[in-house]
Amino acid sequence: MTWNWELYLDETEKIPKDLLAFFVRLIPEEEKSPDLPKPKLTEAETKRLQVNLKYLCDKGLASLSRDNFDKLEDDLYEFKLTKSKHNPRFILTTLTPQRFVILHAFKNKNNGAIKEKDKLIARQRLENLRNR
Repeated sequence: MTWNWELYLDETEKIPKDLLAFFVRLIPEEEKSPDLPKPKLTEAETKRLQVNLKYLCDKGLASLSRDNFDKLEDDLYEFKLTKSKHNPRFILTTLTPQRFVILHAFKNKNNGAIKEKDKLIARQRLENLRNR
């Protein structure tokens, strides 16, 4: 069964700008509004992101055994775009039926462990999602 992915929506049903900035290049030109944030990924990184998200949707949780996916803690997973200019990281969770929700995105400048502040943002958004 195919999975779907979506971006986290806050209480006002909007995608937080810090998260949206990583996905701006995926929005069709005719749907772009003037208040969009500046893209944080290059065109090449965006293409790799698309390929990896498709793989994630095709394989579901089985894809989490790959090198660029890690389980961080209960219900939080890290998806990495390695060997790229900005070293982007995405923290996501799973929901039923067959959905991944991307909670947070950031650039990991030191290529090491995720900073606690990034996990905290993801945890808060997950809690918010569960309480709706």
